[in-house]
Amino acid sequence: MDFTPPTASKELLTGVPFDEAEASDVEEAAKQRYDAFDTPGNKDPNSCKGLFHFPDGTVFWSSKMGIDSDGPAAPDDPRRRTGSQMDPDSGQDGTSFHLPNRQGDLPSEIVPYLVLPKNAAGDAPFHPELQIGDVAVVIYKGEKTAAICGDIGPFKKIGEGSICLHEQLGPAAPDPCRKHRDPVTGFCQRIFDSSIEGDVLFFVFPNSAFGDDLQLSDLTGTKSNRLRDTAFALYDKLRGA
Repeated sequence: MDFTPPTASKELLTGVPFDEAEASDVEEAAKQRYDAFDTPGNKDPNSCKGLFHFPDGTVFWSSKMGIDSDGPAAPDDPRRRTGSQMDPDSGQDGTSFHLPNRQGDLPSEIVPYLVLPKNAAGDAPFHPELQIGDVAVVIYKGEKTAAICGDIGPFKKIGEGSICLHEQLGPAAPDPCRKHRDPVTGFCQRIFDSSIEGDVLFFVFPNSAFGDDLQLSDLTGTKSNRLRDTAFALYDKLRGA
């Protein structure tokens, strides 16, 4: 597999079997599509350096990561804003993933979610082995965190994550709400129009979605929670730890 992992993430990638990875026809076609999008002068290129799977089925890609503010306002404080308020140009107040038992959608400020590109036929994920709700590990430089596949994005673009996902990759990742935070609460008022330019590593684990007992609290917080425990255990299994 013609992919060289970034040196800045070397320690976190110990044991990952990159030498055993392969690209399926679907993955190769998707990679070509994302590469074709990166035309000269494109201000938001995918920068997709690899897209393939490991022997255990884990799907991997390396790309930039843009900011997705989609989702309702976080319920913990009435001063929180919705996705369309934080991104008036393209933000939405819902996500493709819906919490079970009518709990609502995923607030971008408190849930670390990533965006799966859609396939050509409609709104299904681009990869036949992946589904909304699957869990993932995301690495940028020396930072590692967990994420849930929470939204579906454009057909020709890959690499997008929630406000919370960006924050959990800090301080290596830039502040997704730089210059636009409430001076009292620190909450995001509007996203900063920028991306992590490249070398964000996504490991998505097929068939890892939670059941109907999932709670919003299982996905939030910076310490141990159900999402982090599940994703990190699957990542350790991948690398033989």
